[in-house]
Amino acid sequence: MHRSLAETARAALTAACAPGSDGDAALPAPRLGGDTTVVVADTCVRGDLGFVLLLHRRKDGLVAEELFFSRRENTGVWGAAEHLSGSGGIPDLTRPEEAAAVLRGWSLVALGDSETGILTERPRADEGHELVRFHVLLVNEAVGHLDLGNTSVGASPASGRVRKPLTSQVALIALFPEESVTVRTGAGAGVRPSDEPLELVGSDAASGAPWA
Repeated sequence: MHRSLAETARAALTAACAPGSDGDAALPAPRLGGDTTVVVADTCVRGDLGFVLLLHRRKDGLVAEELFFSRRENTGVWGAAEHLSGSGGIPDLTRPEEAAAVLRGWSLVALGDSETGILTERPRADEGHELVRFHVLLVNEAVGHLDLGNTSVGASPASGRVRKPLTSQVALIALFPEESVTVRTGAGAGVRPSDEPLELVGSDAASGAPWA
């Protein structure tokens, strides 16, 4: 199973980074039904490192999420995707009624976070390895995009704000050590915005590189 999921993850990164794929408009949320057993919830690219969150229907009928990682080679081609983590028995976020039950009318909720040691090969990494923190968010279907603000200590003005398009109601954000961001929802009708932006942080290990 992981092999076929890894191939799907690699294909998702290839499509997300293809010329002209600027992600300016959100796409309809994918659904698990009929012959569809795997959907790409979101991709997150940090330089030459790519992360993909997949949702898939298990044989017992429950939905599971799987996180994959790939590195972009010098040729620009994404390498084979590696499985980082997974969890089962989560709410079926590809069903509108279950997603709405979790959101309860809010524009954005945090579903959880996890940390995994990865060979990033960044300059400040410990022998090339760093503890990367992954945040998974659920977004109201009326929201068009997320606005991410870089609040990391020493962040450059050029890395201050990023518009993140949505390919489904599930968003994945990967943070390197000591990075921090604020998340606000884009325009959306009929939803309750949070009074304060959602604040997300990376691990406590030393790092100073800007995020993107």
